[in-house]
Amino acid sequence: MFVLLHVRRRQHHRSRRLLGVDVLDRGIAEATISISSYRVESPGVEGVGLRTNQFRADNLDSGSFSRVAEEFLLASRISRWDREFAISVMDYFGDPMIETYGKLDQDTYVEGDVLDLPPSSVARMAVSEAIRQRRTRRYYTGDPLHLADIAALMRDTAGITGAGDVEKSNGDHVRYWYRAVPSGGGLYPVELQFVALNVRGLDRGVYRYAPRRDQLVRTGDAETADALVASVSTPEDDLNPEAAAGIFCLIGHPWRSMRKYGPRGLRFVLHESGAMAEHMHLVATSLGVGTADYSSFFDDDANDALDCDGLSRLVLHMVLVGVPSE
Repeated sequence: MFVLLHVRRRQHHRSRRLLGVDVLDRGIAEATISISSYRVESPGVEGVGLRTNQFRADNLDSGSFSRVAEEFLLASRISRWDREFAISVMDYFGDPMIETYGKLDQDTYVEGDVLDLPPSSVARMAVSEAIRQRRTRRYYTGDPLHLADIAALMRDTAGITGAGDVEKSNGDHVRYWYRAVPSGGGLYPVELQFVALNVRGLDRGVYRYAPRRDQLVRTGDAETADALVASVSTPEDDLNPEAAAGIFCLIGHPWRSMRKYGPRGLRFVLHESGAMAEHMHLVATSLGVGTADYSSFFDDDANDALDCDGLSRLVLHMVLVGVPSE
């Protein structure tokens, strides 16, 4: 105890000299000394094998490891005189791209794999009330949801909500289809899939929502659904996905946006994913259904389960849905 007090007194006197003042607020001095006394000093970043995120944050100026997230922020900036960006964007206002826009997500698939959706469940409250009541629901009873609830969530998250005609240079018009969420450039690079675990009227499996036809396309069986659930990394006492009725997966197609906007387009993909998740939470709240954002999944496992390569097509985010137990 004597040695510790002696060391703290010496640090206290030294701090007064370094600050160049005769009187130092005692509370600040003691706090500074305490923090300094117990601070772990690094032997050098290069000598540390296990580097936690906190360790990286405390050693940002070391230059000893990559900072890829910040590199993305720099790469996705738009400068005032970026002619390449401007020309790339303008290309999408020509007739060929106008035609392409009109054909976005115009599905062709085997009819036997398609399921019709029932009418949507009716919301029980106004949007303003849903905003006030929205909460993350991590635990579920294991009871099934009705397919009508899932239909409402899909339509209000990724469904077609309107249409407009765009004129070409020759005077002809192309029909554009608008959706429930905003999308950078109207490119809609985020696809909605649903992993059905316990839904009345829907077999256990994986389904893709086809917005142009307002139908489900079966893309995986019960084994595929089980593989996706196995990619969840959260302990069961924090979340119980097995008791959920299903898991919505937001699948990104970055180059659909990046072909027009370059690295900036990836920001738009993430914006859209967030907007879709928020729509889902508010609609679920209005229906009395529980939801929870979930991004703590093992990426390689989730991508493999849904046949994504992780780059041109990848799992961006998940939202659990079920009957809340809280």
